Formats: sequence, C-alpha cells, structure tokens
Amino acid sequence: MPQPDVLGRNGTFVVWRKLHTRVAAFRRYLHDNAKSPAEESLLAAKIVGRWPSGAPLILAPESDDPDLGADEQRNNNFDYASDPGGTVCPHGAHARRANPRDSEIIGDVDLHRLIRRSTSYGPSLPAGTLDDDGADRGIVFIAVNADLDRQFEFVKSQWFNDGNFTGLDVEKDLLTGDNDGSGIFTIPQRPVRRRLHGVERFVITRGGEYCFLPSLSALHWMADLGS
Repeated sequence: MPQPDVLGRNGTFVVWRKLHTRVAAFRRYLHDNAKSPAEESLLAAKIVGRWPSGAPLILAPESDDPDLGADEQRNNNFDYASDPGGTVCPHGAHARRANPRDSEIIGDVDLHRLIRRSTSYGPSLPAGTLDDDGADRGIVFIAVNADLDRQFEFVKSQWFNDGNFTGLDVEKDLLTGDNDGSGIFTIPQRPVRRRLHGVERFVITRGGEYCFLPSLSALHWMADLGS
C-alpha cells in the first residue's frame, strides 16, 4: 500500500481500460450465423447475456423488454438457479461469465466481485452497417476492487479466457476474450446444442492503467498538508 500509512489506509484500487470495439465485425458475425434479423437479435442476447435495453436474458428469454431494462430495481435482481443447464442464458454468455452469481460450480463468487462502470466513446456505427468505417469507437471501462489479482485479473484471465470453470474447456468469452479466429461458442439447447465456430477478437485493449484510489480520510490528510 502507499506510504505513509495514513495515505494508504482504507484506499482501494482502480482499473482503467480503453477498449476498442469492432462493431462491424461483430454485426457481420451475427449476420453470418443467423437467418433473420430477429434471430440475429436473439443470438446477440445469447452472447452478451442481456438485450440491448439491458434486460437480462434470464428474465426475458424470448425478446427484449425495455421496461425491465430501464428498471434498476429489477434488471439486476436475478440469479441463474432456474437455468443450471444454460438453455436460457448460456454459461459462456459475457454477463454470466463476468458475474456467475449463484453458480455452485464456481465456489465463492463474492471473492471476485467488482464495481464496474463504463462509458462509450467515438461515433456510433449507423444501424444496419456491416462494413467498418475506420472510426475508433468502444468503451472506457473502470473497475474498483480491493485486490487486483483476486478480482479484476482473476475475472479477466479465469472467467473470460478460460472455459474450464464452467465445463467449456477451451472456450473463451466470445465478446471480450482474446480469440484468434479459431474460437467457438456453445449455445445449450434441446435436443442438440448449437456450436458457433470461427470466433474472432471483437474487443481490443488500446490503453490501460492500474491506479490507487485514496480514501476520504487520505484526501483530507493531503488537503491539510499545506496548511
């Protein structure tokens, strides 16, 4: 921790990342693996774990629910106990990987929880456009955590880029994993599961830093140094 002790006490750590997103490439992947716009939308929800409104797939299995997505009291109040096989929300979905919630196969999920926030940057790619326009776009992401290794680094390496924790073998997170064009993504369904192939890298890290965030008491101490 930073010294003197008064500076480090009650502080925490912040991860900062600039993440470039290959929006056109992701849209093309959806288009190539779906038979209709409606199927593209459902496939995207299976990959992300949420619909565009933010409504979780586990609570809105068939279609987007904007009212649910806008309701902060409901759109994060769920677990996966009713879907152990991942037939509603795949185990490999980004949201389920990032926070497995009550999944028993994970162990103590709370050890790895983060406070995460992000905002987008760059111009939006016009709806329906499948060709890259060359613009830089993506998200600026921050995570607040007490232990960088146990929280952010663990989630990034073990939950996003290692499929063993959910029985997915070598599968990586389709959305944010460091895929190289040979990746796969499994969608459990009956009677036969569906498996997508040729997963590329859709999110590329363009910058990042680990920072220390001092506590309020440390800020007061620093403010008083010159007095």
